[in-house]
Parts: sequence; structure tokens; C-alpha cells
Amino acid sequence: MNYCAECGFKIEGEFKFCPNCGSQINSGIIPRSSKTKNSEDIIICKNCGEENPVENSDCFSCGIPLKGNKMKKNDLTRSEAKGNDSNQSSRKNISDNQNRIKEEKVLDNKKILIISSAIVIIFIIALVLSGVFDSGITQNITQVENQSSESGVNLANLEEINELEKKVNANPDDLESALHLAHLLQDSGMFERAISNYKKYLVKHPENADARVDMAICFYNMGDNTTAISEMEAALKYQPKHQIAHLNLGIVNLTAKNIEASKEWFRKTAELDPNSEAGKRAQELLTSH
Repeated sequence: MNYCAECGFKIEGEFKFCPNCGSQINSGIIPRSSKTKNSEDIIICKNCGEENPVENSDCFSCGIPLKGNKMKKNDLTRSEAKGNDSNQSSRKNISDNQNRIKEEKVLDNKKILIISSAIVIIFIIALVLSGVFDSGITQNITQVENQSSESGVNLANLEEINELEKKVNANPDDLESALHLAHLLQDSGMFERAISNYKKYLVKHPENADARVDMAICFYNMGDNTTAISEMEAALKYQPKHQIAHLNLGIVNLTAKNIEASKEWFRKTAELDPNSEAGKRAQELLTSH
């Protein structure tokens, strides 16, 4: 019978490696006679369970003090030896389980990250394919184009407006230039400046119904329906059969929710000339409202 030189495990039979610790034993086996002088008396180490000769003060396997733990060799049962083996095996199993749990957590985190990334990518692709981004861009471009077309502002008008303003400022009596400037400002959506120039012109030419109706349209575009109606009615005092003034009075009253008044103005417009563009438009509005 021999013992492992590394862990002191009792080896029964022929082994090249220790069954307990796995160390090579072909050159490290210690004969039982070299461990104990008395085959009956030994000291069992409480720490590692090693059998030590009675003269040993420290365990030759783990090195802790033995403190005289003397007992008979025959008192050591196989259950105690198995207990030592099972403790080492239990510690090894716990360590393996901890390592496996850590690996599983790492894998779970990676899976979650991969799945989340895949969902985000699929969502973006779906948006692109559905044309959401394209429609938003197109909508913005359309809005800008509509605003530009409604305001009527362009570089040519701005250049002419600047030249006319210089001309009118240099010669305030040039009322025809002031009227032309008022028309350009109205077409460019500069309604307040247009009204100022219309007023300059109408002081000298109050009978010009066209100019007064155009000024009334500026008030209407600024949301002042009351003044717009007043100026259009004033234009009709100078030119009672002004069909455009009648039509615009119907539209302004309709916007102001004066439904009966708007109907009356549309009827009068159609009566003046049902075959003109203004007359046809009045009939359409009268029918629809």
C-alpha cells in the first residue's frame, strides 16, 4: 500500500495518477513504512484527513499543527474518507455552477442586445419602405412652394418695389407710381405698405373704385372684414355697377358668417352679368351655400 506524495491519499492498486488530486505518482509514491513507525498509531489531520506519524507536529500534507490528534488507524472509516472526497467534489461543483451561471448571464445579455438591435433595424426599414420620411420631406417642400406662390414675392418684384419707393419718396405727387407700387406690394403680400400707398392715391382720386376695392382686399387679407366691407361699399357709391365689388362683398360677408348678406350680394352680382366670370362664380357660390 502506498500514499500520494502530493496530497497523501492512500492508494490501493497500481495507478499512474493519484485518484484524489490527479498528480503523477510513478515517482512520487511514499511507502507506508516511511510515514509511520507504528502501524497502529497515527494522527489524523482535521483539516485534510491525512494520516501522519505520531512524531509529526505538523501535517506533512497541508502543514497545519496537528496538536496531538492521536487515534487508531482502524478507527478511520471509509465514510470519513469519502466525506473528504465529497467535500472537495462539492466545492468543485459549486465553482463549476457559478462559472456556468456567469456564462449564461453573459449569453443572455448578448441575446437581448442582438434581439433589440434587430427590432430597431426592422422598424427603421419598415419606415423607409412605407415612405414616411419621403412624404415628410415632400410635404415640407410643398408647404414652402405654396407659401411662396401665395405671397407672390419674387426678386423681380422686390427690385421694382425698391425703385418705385425711391421714386415716390423723391416725388410724392407722382400718384400713378404710388398706385402701381400699391399693386406690387399687394401682390407680394405686403398688405400694410400697400394700404399706405392706396390711401395716398385715393386722397386725390377717391372715385377710383378699382383702387378702393383693391385696398379693401388688403384689409380682408389682414383679417379686418369690417373695414373691407366698408371700403367696398364706399366703392359702389362711386360706381354702383362694379361687379367685382359685388362679388367680393359676397365673399367677405360669407367669411364673416353674414350668410344672408352674402347671398344677397351673390344674387346682385349674377344679375349684373350672369355670363361674365364674376357672374358665373357668384352663381356657383350661391348654389353651394
